[in-house]
Amino acid sequence: MSSMKHFNKGYVWADLNFIVISPLLYRFKRLLVLFVILITLTGCATSGGGGGGWPVSSYPQVCASGLIPSEPFCMISEIKYRDQFQACRQSLSNFTSALDQYYRCSEEKLKLIFDQLLVSVPAKYNCYEEFFKESKEGDPSNACPPIDVPRYMGSIEASGLEYDLGVPRCIRKTGHDNFTPKKYNELWICRSQVEAFTGKGSRSFLGASSAQGQYDTFIKNLRRALDEKAEEVIRKFNCRAEGNDYCF
Repeated sequence: MSSMKHFNKGYVWADLNFIVISPLLYRFKRLLVLFVILITLTGCATSGGGGGGWPVSSYPQVCASGLIPSEPFCMISEIKYRDQFQACRQSLSNFTSALDQYYRCSEEKLKLIFDQLLVSVPAKYNCYEEFFKESKEGDPSNACPPIDVPRYMGSIEASGLEYDLGVPRCIRKTGHDNFTPKKYNELWICRSQVEAFTGKGSRSFLGASSAQGQYDTFIKNLRRALDEKAEEVIRKFNCRAEGNDYCF
């Protein structure tokens, strides 16, 4: 994400020789400490290194949390001091790196899920075929239990994934409903959906979607969403560093 690495290099800092400790500044520091504690509890850790005493946002549990990284806490206030600027710039660098890491983890997790489904879905259909070799009618649910589709938590951040990842209704668990084929001559409907899901047929009229197509679309949209989030925070950082009061 090359666009995520550029900072406002043209910013010129004035020499700051003293700081007046006022009641207002004291209250601000108290609020800052409380905010740092809050951010730490919600997954944005802080450390004191590299910022001249100003806390630096870090993101040590990006993959484990499964949540998109939140913007650095230094984005809430005007940047006045040289060390504060350096700490916030480091926080921003950590943030963009965390977004990259989140993307890679999301990519790997979703690929693993689809790879597993591309094995289990055809296997379940083949089980139906074997069941109906013995009898032309019946319920194969016991002999061939429906698949419990894994939940992918990142789906709210970008579009492209179908409900239950597009696994055909005749294959997956669907609450109290049972869409398992009950007759041999109903198998063709399930087969057409399975072929659509595995990419061996066209999109089914019952809504089955290619696993590969879903994956490609979602990952592309996720990349775009994360890049836009990074650009927004970088723009806000530059606005803060220029001394503006209103940066949204």
